[in-house]
Amino acid sequence: MKNILNYYYNIIVDEIDNEYFSYDNHLFCLYEYKRNINEIDSLFSLNNLMLSRNIMINKIIKNIFDSIITNHDNKNYILIMINYEYRDNLNNKFILSFPNKELDILKRNDWGRLWSIKIDYIEYQLHHIKNKYQLINNSINYYIGLAENAISYFNMLDLCNIPLYISHRRITKNNMYNPLELVIDYKVRDISEYIKNSFFNNEMTIYEIIEYINKINLDNIDYILLYVRLLYPSYYFDLYEKIINDNEDELEIERIIRLSTMYEKLLFEIYSLFKRKVNILGIDWINNKYL
Repeated sequence: MKNILNYYYNIIVDEIDNEYFSYDNHLFCLYEYKRNINEIDSLFSLNNLMLSRNIMINKIIKNIFDSIITNHDNKNYILIMINYEYRDNLNNKFILSFPNKELDILKRNDWGRLWSIKIDYIEYQLHHIKNKYQLINNSINYYIGLAENAISYFNMLDLCNIPLYISHRRITKNNMYNPLELVIDYKVRDISEYIKNSFFNNEMTIYEIIEYINKINLDNIDYILLYVRLLYPSYYFDLYEKIINDNEDELEIERIIRLSTMYEKLLFEIYSLFKRKVNILGIDWINNKYL
C-alpha cells in the first residue's frame, strides 16, 4: 500500500493503520473499491457538489494521473481525505433534494424492482449452497417472506413527483461521511437504515426508536415509505451475503434471528404510531399477533 501511495499519489508515509494514514496534517484512507466502477464519475461529481455547498462529506482525491481509481494488482483503490469523523446525528442526510439527471446512475428508489432482483438471486444461490449453512436454511424463508411483504406494499404506492435526496447504502459509524457510500433515494432511506442498525446493535430500545421517529417531520407518503423500508430485512440479507462470501461466521446471524419477535413488536408499534398520523395499511399477520 505504501508503494501505491508513493507511485500514484507522490505520498510517502511511515505508517498505515487499517488503510488509514496521516499526511500533511490530514487524515486519509485508501479504500479498496469493489463496487460498480461505472458509478465513479457520478460519485466524484456528487462529492464535489456537496463540498461546494459546504455539506459534511469527506473528499475524493485523484491520483497524479488525474484518475479517480487507481488500479494495482487487479484491485481498484480510491483515496479519501477525511474531513469529518462520525457524529451521532442524521441531519446532514436530508438537506439536499436531487433533480440532477447526471446522477441517475446513483438512484436506488425503485425498491420493488431492486428487492425482487435480490430475492430472485438469493433463491438461486440457495439451490447451490443447500445444507451448507444450517442457521440460514432454518431462517431465510421467514426473511424472504418479510421482503415479499415489503415488495408488494411498495408496488401498490403512487410515487410520482416524490423528491429524492442524498442518502447512503447503509448507515454505520464508518460510512457516514464516506462519499463512496452515497446513493440517491427517498428521504426515509437513511432514517430506516439508522433505525434498523440501532435496533439490531442494541443501541436503541423500542421506546427510544418510537420517540426518535415521533420527532421527525415527515410528509404523509414518507411515513408509508418508512414503514415499507423497515419491513424489508436488509439487516439479514447484508449478513447473509457476508456469511456466504466467507467474510463472517454463520453464528453471527443468531443475533438477528433472536431479535425477530422484538422487531415484529417494533413494526407493530411504528404502524400504530403512523396510523394516528396518516391512512396507512398494516401487515395483517404482524398486527394480529400484537393487537
